[in-house]
Amino acid sequence: MFKFVFRLFSAFILLALGAAAAAKFLLESNAGPTTEEIDLVSIFDGRNLRSEASPFYGGKVLAMFGGVVLDLRDATPAPTGIYLDMTVCMGGVNLVVPEGWRVKCDASMIMAGWSDVTRTTAADDVPTVFITGTFFMAGLQATNESPVPAGAATS
Repeated sequence: MFKFVFRLFSAFILLALGAAAAAKFLLESNAGPTTEEIDLVSIFDGRNLRSEASPFYGGKVLAMFGGVVLDLRDATPAPTGIYLDMTVCMGGVNLVVPEGWRVKCDASMIMAGWSDVTRTTAADDVPTVFITGTFFMAGLQATNESPVPAGAATS
């Protein structure tokens, strides 16, 4: 039984690696500091994006075997809130928001986890970031301080 499970898991990992390798060459990011709705792709690498968009609506984030730092401290949220659809496989996302913003995660977590260490207020009218999507063997952290040093390269 153990051999079967191990072989099945090994086959899945090889399939995921193959899919990620193909996606690396087929998909490209559409995400810059002033992009209002992003398509951020990070496969086998890391991406740092500090948004200055006004307004910022959200968008899609794909991270496979890589990581993303999405810093929204300089962004102006859309009146309806920010909606991020994330697909993360064996990687991680660090979401940086200003103090007072609220982060709500309604994503599917499979051997994954998320933590919200932001400082927010109890007010109902604060900007909110809504996160949906799927996390597989991955992590999401919402924080108020960026792990990337000031002046570091962004994409």
